[in-house]
Amino acid sequence: MRKSILLLNLQVALTLFLIFVLAPGKVSAQGASELLEKLDAYPDLIVLNGKIALMDDQLTLVEALAVRDRRVLVLGTSEEIRALAGPQTQVIDVKGRTVLPGIIDSHTHPHLWLLNHLGSDPDFNPDPQLKVTPVLGLHEDDLDELTKGGIAEKIGAVVRRRAAELGPDKWVIVNIPMHEDAIQATPSPVIRQRMVNTADLDRMGPNNPVVVSGGLSSGIYNSQARKLISEAIGQDIDSLKPVGLRVWYYLIYDIILKNKTELVAGMLKKELMETASFGVTTVQTHIEPLEVIKALNMMDRRGEMPIRWAWIHRTAFQLSDNASQFYSLLGDFGGQGSEYFWNSGVGEEGWDVGGPCSQAVPEDPALREQLARIEQCPGHKPGTEPYNAHLAALKAGLRLADVHATNDGTTDILFQMFDQLMEEDGWTLEQIREKRHFFDHPKLIRPEQIPKLAKYGLWMNMQATGMVRNVSDFVEVYGEEYLKWFTPTKTMMEAGARFSLATDAHLASVPDETRLGAWPWYGFWPTFAFYITREWDGRIWGPEEKLDRISGLRGWTTWAAEAVLREKDLGSLEKGKLADFIVIDRDYFTIPEMDIKKIKNLMTAVGGKVIYQSPDF
Repeated sequence: MRKSILLLNLQVALTLFLIFVLAPGKVSAQGASELLEKLDAYPDLIVLNGKIALMDDQLTLVEALAVRDRRVLVLGTSEEIRALAGPQTQVIDVKGRTVLPGIIDSHTHPHLWLLNHLGSDPDFNPDPQLKVTPVLGLHEDDLDELTKGGIAEKIGAVVRRRAAELGPDKWVIVNIPMHEDAIQATPSPVIRQRMVNTADLDRMGPNNPVVVSGGLSSGIYNSQARKLISEAIGQDIDSLKPVGLRVWYYLIYDIILKNKTELVAGMLKKELMETASFGVTTVQTHIEPLEVIKALNMMDRRGEMPIRWAWIHRTAFQLSDNASQFYSLLGDFGGQGSEYFWNSGVGEEGWDVGGPCSQAVPEDPALREQLARIEQCPGHKPGTEPYNAHLAALKAGLRLADVHATNDGTTDILFQMFDQLMEEDGWTLEQIREKRHFFDHPKLIRPEQIPKLAKYGLWMNMQATGMVRNVSDFVEVYGEEYLKWFTPTKTMMEAGARFSLATDAHLASVPDETRLGAWPWYGFWPTFAFYITREWDGRIWGPEEKLDRISGLRGWTTWAAEAVLREKDLGSLEKGKLADFIVIDRDYFTIPEMDIKKIKNLMTAVGGKVIYQSPDF
């Protein structure tokens, strides 16, 4: 197969050499097309009349490109490229619009975000049990006027109605929307304060497993639901960390949709097509549910993946009794897979949760005193199970990825881990740098930590959504001086510390009443623009950390391609690379900075195949 592709590429190269080098001006457009047709080597697709940003080292702009066998074949003027078209070549005239490499979102979770559609979009409900029904009238502002009995009555009415619709033994899932202004991952007070309990739900739905959700990380379950979930996962529901998120994964994919891989694949395709509509052509995320892995493998084998997916193995950190033994046997398969589905490392996304872990000092003396009495970094400091498990993976030669490094104290622990690796196992600095270990959610980074990040070659994955959800509250508590710790991208870039950019958010809007996650809808381009403008909600946050436009774009393209271990194939539109590109409605390079957030994606192509086209194109 590789030999035949090589021979075909040589044929194409020879023909192009004859056309453009030996006989420029002597071969007509018709003649060029005929030569390529005889060789069965004309392009599958050509793009004409564009402002195509290759995002190579020279920041080259061209008018046109040709694609064959999923890869960029040749670049040039519209006249040159038009001459290569054959009878089956798809011709796209972008009419002067800007064309960019496909966006790589190096931290987002499509299999999680699609759950937000379960209450509002019938296309995401292949099983009636998946429909999430809202209980309205229980927003935080409503609760002052309700007694505990009144709250239970509202929930019970919805539970009983759904149970009657579905019949006995079917899963009843209802959602209590959080306050409409909530932007933190905070559940409804009904859930947080346990205004109803398991016994209440047993009375409401005695013949059904019942789940009352207040967000993806929270919920109350009746006895039947608790029993079924615990049996399915082989341990008590309360032992899961984090409880809510993992329960949702198991419940939807590996309990309700168990062995319904075709249905799971259909849901994932819809979500990935939705993601593609915003210009995202590659995502990176952990995968835990077995049915998701099965569905993605099946789609990949069939050639049905709409966009590319770099996946991170995280389950062993939570489920292995002996992490050191597990990782010594697992082997390093980072980067292995296909063009559409490959592994990019191992890691535990939530390893730094569970307590404060920062040198930041609050302005309020009482709060300072309170924090001083609390143990720092209790969940992942040296000696804890998460620390030992991640160190075991490092000692086994694996690449860490998707590991939380939210606060500056966590980054100190990472340094300690790598120091220990060098001291105990003799790893060199260059060997560590070659792995490109990758950490997520670095909300706080102290200035003195940045040179050490560069020294170790540790990649930090920035998520603007995480910053804008937290920055206002953080500044109110800790003061303006700490803004220089918040997502210091420009300082990192100037120091040679590596980073990529990402959303960690569902890009499409869904109704508040059925949305299971606490994150509001930001949209993609406002998130993209934040790193360049540092503007959110009418205020500039840390203007000294603004990125220039080229660096901002590299964070989503060339740098992100390195972060997902695919820089030879993705991130730019150079010859030979996979032809992932988008067409946008404004000139990213010349419009005012504050207009970047208004950009709309008009077309998305993956491997030279158009998978999304806006009606406005």
